[in-house]
Amino acid sequence: MKIKSLVLSMVAGAVLAMPAYAAPKTMKVGLGVPESHFEVRAMKEFKKYVEENTKGEILVDLYPATSLGDDKQVLEAIKVNVAHMNLPGPAVLGNFVKDFSIVSLPYLFATQEIADKVCDGPWGQKLMKELEGAGFVGMGFGDFGYRHVTNNVRPITKLEDFKGLKLRVMQNPSHIAVFRALGANPTAMAFSEVFSALQQGVIDGQENPLKNITSNKLTEVQKHLTLTRHVYEWIIFVVGKPFYDGLTPEQQKILQDASIIARDYMRSAVVQDDAEALEEIKKAGMTVTELSPEEFQRIQDTATKTVVEEANKINPELYKELVAAIAEASK
Repeated sequence: MKIKSLVLSMVAGAVLAMPAYAAPKTMKVGLGVPESHFEVRAMKEFKKYVEENTKGEILVDLYPATSLGDDKQVLEAIKVNVAHMNLPGPAVLGNFVKDFSIVSLPYLFATQEIADKVCDGPWGQKLMKELEGAGFVGMGFGDFGYRHVTNNVRPITKLEDFKGLKLRVMQNPSHIAVFRALGANPTAMAFSEVFSALQQGVIDGQENPLKNITSNKLTEVQKHLTLTRHVYEWIIFVVGKPFYDGLTPEQQKILQDASIIARDYMRSAVVQDDAEALEEIKKAGMTVTELSPEEFQRIQDTATKTVVEEANKINPELYKELVAAIAEASK
C-alpha cells in the first residue's frame, strides 16, 4: 500500500509539473465582401501568416459575404469580444469614431500613391489612434480603389446628367449632401438591399468600386457606368481591443505584421482587379464612359463647396491637416 501510494504521489507530482498549454485563441473575422473579392484573398494571407507564426496559438476564422453580420453589426460584436476583427469602410467606422468620415469625403485624393502616402503617414496614424477610445485597435488602411457611378437611365457625360437620378449612396450624410449638390436624388440604403432595389426600379443607380460592382453581379441590373472617381475608398483593419489586449506582445506584433502583408496584397490587387473588373463590365454589355478632363473638373468644382462644409462639420482642424498632408504628398 505504501508503494502504491508513493507511485500515485509521484504520478500526481509529475502531472502538476507538466507545462500548461493554453487552448488556441480563435479570431472571428467578419468580412462584407464575397469570397471572390481580393479583400478575402488578402485576409487568407493574413490568416496563413498568423497561424504559422503563432504556431497555432491563434486560429483565424474568416466569415465573408456578411455571414457574421454587416460591418456595423460586427463592430458592435467586437466591442464585447464576441467577434474579433472587421474591415469596415471609413463611412461605417465614422459611426463609432466620427473623424473617420473625413477620409471618405469625395474628391480628396488624385491618385492611389497620394492616398497611400497620406494614410500611411503621420496624419493617418494620428487618426488611427482615435480608435482605441472606442474599443478598437487600428492596424492600417487597405486600398479598395475609386468609387464610380452606374445607372439605368443614361450615360453620365457631363454634370447636368446627374440631375434627378435616384442613386443609392452609403449611409453617410456627407455623401448624401455631395450628390444632392451635383443634382442627383441620393438615397441611403444598406448595400445588401441594392441589387433588388435596382432590379425593381426603386433606384436608378448606385456608386461603388469596380470590383464591388462585378463581384456583387450589379452588371445584371445596370446599363451605364461612368468612371467618376469621386471617392478613393478604403477599408480599415480593425481588431477589438479586448481581444488584442489579451495577446502577448509577440502575438500583437504578429497581428500587426500580418495586417501589413494583407494591406500590401490589397494595394497590388486593387489595380489588377479593377482592370479585370472593367473588362468584365464591358463584356456584360454596359456602356462605359470616361469623363473629359473639363467635365471632371466641373463636377469636382461643384462638389468642393459641399465637401468643405461637410468636413468642417466633422472636424475642421483635422481637415485642415489633411489638406496640408495631401499637398505635401502631391509634391
